[in-house]
Amino acid sequence: MTILKGFNMSKLIKVAVIGAGMMGRNHLKTYKTLQGVELVGVYDIFTENAVKAAEMFGIKAFTSLEEVAHNVDAVSVVTTSVAHCEVGEFFLNKGIHCMMEKPLATTEEECMRLINAAKNNNVTLLVGHIERFNPAVEQMGKILSDTSKIRSLTAQRMSAASGRITDVDVAMDLMIHDVEVIQSLVKSEVVNVEAMAVKTKGNESGKDYITALLQFENGATANITASRITQARVRTLAVTTDTNYIDMDFINQSINVHSQGRMPYVNQEEIPEWMNYGLKGSVEQLFIPTNQPLQAELSHFIACVNGLATPRITGENALNALRVIWKIQDALGFARRISTPDIVEKKAA
Repeated sequence: MTILKGFNMSKLIKVAVIGAGMMGRNHLKTYKTLQGVELVGVYDIFTENAVKAAEMFGIKAFTSLEEVAHNVDAVSVVTTSVAHCEVGEFFLNKGIHCMMEKPLATTEEECMRLINAAKNNNVTLLVGHIERFNPAVEQMGKILSDTSKIRSLTAQRMSAASGRITDVDVAMDLMIHDVEVIQSLVKSEVVNVEAMAVKTKGNESGKDYITALLQFENGATANITASRITQARVRTLAVTTDTNYIDMDFINQSINVHSQGRMPYVNQEEIPEWMNYGLKGSVEQLFIPTNQPLQAELSHFIACVNGLATPRITGENALNALRVIWKIQDALGFARRISTPDIVEKKAA
């Protein structure tokens, strides 16, 4: 079990999960492992999904959002993206803390509604950019604390076709993870965005393979590729700095630091001239204690609820990442939703 440092064991935080799909069940399973948390129930617009999940975890299947609100201190919102604003705003306005899966919402107006609701009601809004809780990403942030040394970043996030996410393109589904991580490392505004999409037979829309080139105000650049048609699972980030080349694997939670320097010759006169151009390279593989990012993320959420931490990914952070994704979609000519639908109490899991 995960024990929260400084946590008052006499106060249990009552939590429910909104959405009983695959990711919702992951939240349910993880909350069960956290000490100081009482997982009380689950809600889904598809009653049979809620009932199955409730039976699996020995909790209550709520029949309405109102019923949830009367029984909890905090919720994880794990619904479809278009439902995030209505569901999140409902709970935030009732003084209930929200862990919102990414993306925060699907329009800027919706994002601001959520951000303002959290501020106005003095409650926690944490956005689920889970890679920020990957220990390799945490270590990368320490290595790159001097952001002035960053010159270029290259990220690849690729998978084969999956039926899990069908309502958004690959930029909103996968690329947004790397955009948010890179923004957290570079700490500079994106001033230019270019993008290209791969169109293949059976994938004429180009929405399943996208490459974007970002330029930051401080001069750094980032090349980001996301794919849902690649027959391998790849999650990598490489960073070129003034002094090193650093490659990171999100899946293996590993980092290698590559360095080069002139070879140390004792007697320069006794070696062939061509050897004066030789370089000596070294590779350091960092030791990184592994963890389960979702457990770390939900532990952080509960710590925020208890006033022991401040959200690592705020609504503003999540909105900044979305603004870049929207620029990428605009560069590709992809249509995106502008208005907010009326979907209260009709949220899909």
